[in-house]
Amino acid sequence: MKKYSFLILFAAAGVVFTGNAAYAQTAEVCDTLVSSIVTGEKTRAREAGTRIVKAVDFRRMVSATGDADIIKYIQTLPGVSTGGEGSSAYYVRGGNIGSNLITLDGVPIYGSSHLLGFTSVYPADIVSDAQFQVGGFTSEEGNLTSSHIKLMTADGDFSRASGQVFASNFLFGGSASLPIVKNKLSLSTSLRLSPVGLEFQALKPLTSALDSIGKPRAIVYDAFAKLKWRIDRKHSLYLTGFNSADIYSYDYGNTSEEHFQWSNIIAKLGYDYNADSRWRIDAGISYNRFANAQGMVKKLGQTDNDLAIRSFIREFDASAGANYDADILHFQSGIRFRHAQFNPATSMRISGGSIFMQKDSPATDHITNSSTAIGHAQVELKKEDRYTFRAAGRLNLNRTDRTEADAVSSRFYPEASLLARVNVFKSFGLEATADYTRQLYHTLEGIPLGWSLDLIVPSDEQFGPERATQYYAGVFANAGNHRVSIGCYTKKMSGLVYFIDATSLFSSAVAGWRDKIDVGTGTSEGFEFLYEKIGKVFTARLAYTYSDTDRTFPDVNDGKTFPAKFDRRHILNISAEYVLSGNGRREWSVNGLFTYQSGHYETVPSGYYTSGLFRGDDEVSLKYYSGIHNFHMPAYIRADMGCTLRYNLAGRHPRTLNFGIYNLLNRHNPFKLTYDATDRSWKKISIFPIMPSIKWTIAL
Repeated sequence: MKKYSFLILFAAAGVVFTGNAAYAQTAEVCDTLVSSIVTGEKTRAREAGTRIVKAVDFRRMVSATGDADIIKYIQTLPGVSTGGEGSSAYYVRGGNIGSNLITLDGVPIYGSSHLLGFTSVYPADIVSDAQFQVGGFTSEEGNLTSSHIKLMTADGDFSRASGQVFASNFLFGGSASLPIVKNKLSLSTSLRLSPVGLEFQALKPLTSALDSIGKPRAIVYDAFAKLKWRIDRKHSLYLTGFNSADIYSYDYGNTSEEHFQWSNIIAKLGYDYNADSRWRIDAGISYNRFANAQGMVKKLGQTDNDLAIRSFIREFDASAGANYDADILHFQSGIRFRHAQFNPATSMRISGGSIFMQKDSPATDHITNSSTAIGHAQVELKKEDRYTFRAAGRLNLNRTDRTEADAVSSRFYPEASLLARVNVFKSFGLEATADYTRQLYHTLEGIPLGWSLDLIVPSDEQFGPERATQYYAGVFANAGNHRVSIGCYTKKMSGLVYFIDATSLFSSAVAGWRDKIDVGTGTSEGFEFLYEKIGKVFTARLAYTYSDTDRTFPDVNDGKTFPAKFDRRHILNISAEYVLSGNGRREWSVNGLFTYQSGHYETVPSGYYTSGLFRGDDEVSLKYYSGIHNFHMPAYIRADMGCTLRYNLAGRHPRTLNFGIYNLLNRHNPFKLTYDATDRSWKKISIFPIMPSIKWTIAL
């Protein structure tokens, strides 16, 4: 239970604002264990490989934290499987969690989780446009094998100042948009803070279930700013900055002090030149730093074990591209240079007593430099409501340099994507995509909850890039405000990594993570169905996925194929929103979500046997396993309900109240199995019971 104590404490902290404590629920196992695009109200045809989402949809979703989250919305779309209860982990068409790329104004975000994974780091207020691409990738999209969430931030207002402030269960803050120089220079800003550290401390005296947890502390925030300069009618510059941090610490009993932390720092300078109605040129340079660490201050006997495991990625990027848009012909091409410095699983000595991990001695670095020169181009033929054909290609020249091993490698890696969409009739058509993609880094998943504590390591001469070949074919139909899409996909993956010692991050780092990785393959096949009804009063969506995903590794499970951990065979999501009443000053609406997902897989011992030590008469109990992922967890079922009230007082400062009930059925969905040595039984661990949320927003 120790490794989940802080997670349970976090969930329980909701009682301070909501009046309803979340707790860990256990139940015995009886059996023997053998491409979103923001659109307006008008229904528009979607592009093959892209999921249609409006900004208003994800901003009204009910969440455990009470704040809107685009990742939670994407988790309800076809082809997407979720990770642990309430987490921001998602798996697209059989890929791993690290196979998905998320970018903010074109800059990758490697640490996307916030508040232990229960929300993401991007505030909904800063997002102006979003694409969720799962196939038929453009030539600009690379270094991924599953999906791309492309988030574009809003420019500040050039004519007048505006803003808003808000408070919810676990987050409060605000955003502002204002002209610095009217019609020339604008500023857009956002800041979110979490009082979760104070909630921890307030909750601690109220329950004996947390007696083993002492001095809980947390610092959680994200900050964003964007300057946009309209030089003239054709030229513009923008500067984007983003920073987020999650820092947690607590004492476990009288024996140890635990620390977790991760952070993002992003800066980008971009340039746009609109030569005329057809030609557009863009360029940019960016810096991105992601760091995470886990530390423990513990005394065993007379020995101090004050150790932390730190990882970071520093990435520099420079790019330039040209776009040509005619009536039918569309063309784009560009070049990019990316240099990334990886330093995964570096150990260092630390001192305790503070929420921050203070270094006592320098870390022993394991740095790998990865440089990639990229050339890309695509040609598209498109006629509205008739057809779209696109061919995209990328050529990557990658060079890696492992400083600790004096190992250097350089190789060419091609990528290609095809897309076709044909309207047989005005409201009915066929679509297909084909993709061959590569990813030049791996994510070693140490914690299956969506936290940003996984190890991100580069591909090199020892572990080559991940590769995926994917095909999709389907049909679509539109009738008024109704649209339906049905399709099937097949996907083959290679170069996948399996982190054999994922449950022991500390021992893995000390012993060397490279010795605990196996490289293998995976396959995934699935059927996807999506129905949407778009309206001003009533909106509904039904998404269903049937999929079969597996993994094969030479040194795992005796080389036999086994199901992927989050191979959820059936996934059904039904959501709806209805506007009850509305006028110029007041509007009521209700929304709901029901989700059913087949249970994920766990690896558990099939039994035990007794063995003697080499010396002495002592005996030890040893486990034996019938296979990897040999236990199928129960189905995941959850219903959420929400209500939104928008109102004005005297026509000024519009207010919005969002009420939500997460897990309305109060179903304790298990995310993990653990063995209780006292009761000699296996038990299921769950986090969230029924949990209300509230968010109040005031426009300034």
